[in-house]
Amino acid sequence: MLKKLFVLSLYMVCAYGLTAQQNIEIAGVVKAADGEPLDLVNVSVKGNPGGSISNAMGKFRIRLKSEFPVVLIFSRIGYRVHELSLNNPSELKNLVVIMSGKTESIETVDVKAKRERDQNFTAIDSKLSANLPDATGGSIEALVKTQMGVSSNNELSSQYRVRGGNFDENLVYVNDIEIYRPFLIRSGQQEGLSFVNPELVSDIQFSAGGFDARYGDKMSSVLDIKYKRPTEFAGSASASLLGGNVHFEGANNSGKFTHITGIRYKTNKYLLGSTDVSGDYKPSFFDAQTYLTYRFTEKWRLGFLGNVSRNRYDFEPVDRETSFGTINEAKVLKIYFEGQEEDDFITGFAAGTLDFSPNSNHNFKFLVSGYRTSEDERFDILGQYWLQELEDEEQQVSDADRIASGIGVGSYLEHARNYLYGVITNVALRGNHRINANRLEWEVKYQHERFSDIINEWELRDSADFNIPLNPDKLEMIYAYNSEHDISSNRFTAFVQENRTFELGKSKMDLSVGVRANYWDFNEELLISPRVGIIIKPSWEKDYSFKFSTGVYYQSPFYKEYRSQGGGINYDIKAQQSIHFVTGFDHYFTRGDRQFKFSTELYYKKMKNLIPYQIDNVRIRYSARNNAEGYATGIDMKINGEFVKGVESWATLSLMSTEEDLEDDVYENTSGETIYPGYIPRPSDQRLNFSLMFQDYFRDNPSFKVNLNFLYGTGLPFGPPRSERYLATNRMPSYRRVDIGFSKEITGTQLNPNKTTGTFKNLWIGLEIFNLFNINNTISYFWVTDVNNRQYAVPNYLTSRRLNLKIVTRF
Repeated sequence: MLKKLFVLSLYMVCAYGLTAQQNIEIAGVVKAADGEPLDLVNVSVKGNPGGSISNAMGKFRIRLKSEFPVVLIFSRIGYRVHELSLNNPSELKNLVVIMSGKTESIETVDVKAKRERDQNFTAIDSKLSANLPDATGGSIEALVKTQMGVSSNNELSSQYRVRGGNFDENLVYVNDIEIYRPFLIRSGQQEGLSFVNPELVSDIQFSAGGFDARYGDKMSSVLDIKYKRPTEFAGSASASLLGGNVHFEGANNSGKFTHITGIRYKTNKYLLGSTDVSGDYKPSFFDAQTYLTYRFTEKWRLGFLGNVSRNRYDFEPVDRETSFGTINEAKVLKIYFEGQEEDDFITGFAAGTLDFSPNSNHNFKFLVSGYRTSEDERFDILGQYWLQELEDEEQQVSDADRIASGIGVGSYLEHARNYLYGVITNVALRGNHRINANRLEWEVKYQHERFSDIINEWELRDSADFNIPLNPDKLEMIYAYNSEHDISSNRFTAFVQENRTFELGKSKMDLSVGVRANYWDFNEELLISPRVGIIIKPSWEKDYSFKFSTGVYYQSPFYKEYRSQGGGINYDIKAQQSIHFVTGFDHYFTRGDRQFKFSTELYYKKMKNLIPYQIDNVRIRYSARNNAEGYATGIDMKINGEFVKGVESWATLSLMSTEEDLEDDVYENTSGETIYPGYIPRPSDQRLNFSLMFQDYFRDNPSFKVNLNFLYGTGLPFGPPRSERYLATNRMPSYRRVDIGFSKEITGTQLNPNKTTGTFKNLWIGLEIFNLFNINNTISYFWVTDVNNRQYAVPNYLTSRRLNLKIVTRF
């Protein structure tokens, strides 16, 4: 029934857009100053909602209801905003628009703008995050989760997996500087705010694999973000049941000094109140960051990016009641708690840049950055549990009226005193050069790391008057980690990359060739990573482009990978290796007057020196041993375009398999036979993923909008806690979640029609429904034992349905 309701709702939403009628058609092509067609140019009509986007040949088409004169606005990252006034119908056809680059910054125009168009990246519009219904509060990562090859099964976390990798395998850059996050976080409840503030963002590029040598040293993906350099004063403010934020930006009269600052506050107390565990939740997450630039001359520019954040999570659990099992074997787990948890994560980040552009063909950039984290995790929680089996299952009564018989009783005590202090500093010099039609990039970088931690964590469990595990001679814990370390190390990295464009008859080929080097004095390992990417754009009547990329991707161990689950350090740990083979194509096409793009990619990743790990919620515990090899292979597909005229929507489908083979997991079964498990699913083996990001507006009232976010992913592997990896072959239930948002815009002139300055640009009032169908999604399991020594995996459910009120204003 729920599926039918969802399909019917989606059909009705689509129907509104498909019946829209327009009476003016505007068509044309957008080109750069050198005559090259520009794709991904946003084309909109001043004062009207919606818009269009140019395809790979620079062509665009718009239909709208309006009266002359009409003012078109053309915008693209790396180019000046262009306005074109049309005064009569004779000017509507075959428009040719020339956009000029922002010549004061070669890095973001002459080099970067072309690279972004040609390489294996997907552009994401950061403005969409403001209206996307999402439990994290409209983060950029929520948009990333809807991209090809990306999967997630936790709405409380901004982390994501890409093509069989884990959370630690994703690179995030802001203004060419790698971003880090706290290391001790174990659950989405603790996570708080991600680093990236959507209101500060001007450009987002995402690659799910096969990225070039300028990015290193992770095995899965790259999220490359640029912050704004504003030209005039503006700002925004928003508030909801999940928190609020405010930002302001501007520049001085000469335009030499620019500033943009954002402050955010978040609390997920409202969401956590919908979980099975009741208690006193006191989460509090704060973040402030600023980006400043000053242009001394046309050749010299200074930049500063700063961030400070504090994530506090205080929790006093009271009780829990979870029903699970089947209709014929229904069970209930009840837990009564004592104790509390207090977590405090304080991070600071600062980066300075100095740009020198001697002429329009050369740019040099000096970067200095530092990251500091202080993490404190403390809890003592006593839980007394009763496991009950519901009888009278054949009678037509509710669970509350069925008779319960006790099949297990016990208690457990969890304790932790974990502290971490970490500092990461970087110094780098980067160059970008344009030589005729070729582009050359290079960088040398030094990084120093220091991590000092004290880990003291254990769990004791008692079931029906005996301790688990059972040992008559001594008291044993379920697990115990106790360590204290102070590790300091240095890394040296460098890359060089060249991009060339060739003419193949009437077709065009773009070639990217690069190599990356990495040396770490902790294990004295030198890594060399060659990478190649090719894009061919044939001169066919239909608009296609074909791409292929391959390369070697190393992931040198960081703080968590070289620590064993018992707390020891492996000083002989080596880098994990992944060889990528990625091929695919993009096809631009139109249906009626609406533009669409279909993309698909096939990939295969051969991996060795893998460090096996187990995952619980968002916490990853590594074995600290390079004792596995594996692979990941699959196909990703995406279609995006104007399903509803004037607004962009998209759908993605991914099929994937990833497995690993541990070299020393041989064991004997109860019959004495030697068993070789061979290849087993990796913890990230989510075979099928589907996502839908859909936008619509009311035909007769375009200021009333609807946004739908749908995620589906098949179950992840799991096994008993702290067991051998080959036992983790069970599957969680599929992750299914639908969030929907309704918003109404009130413009500034409507608020005060007599005032022409100082009014709101717009004011949005929104209603969001999280988990529309109230589906119980499982994030992990709590394991209990009954009187017959039989283990049960009790699901830990995520959040249920919640309503969220939201107000957003821009000025």
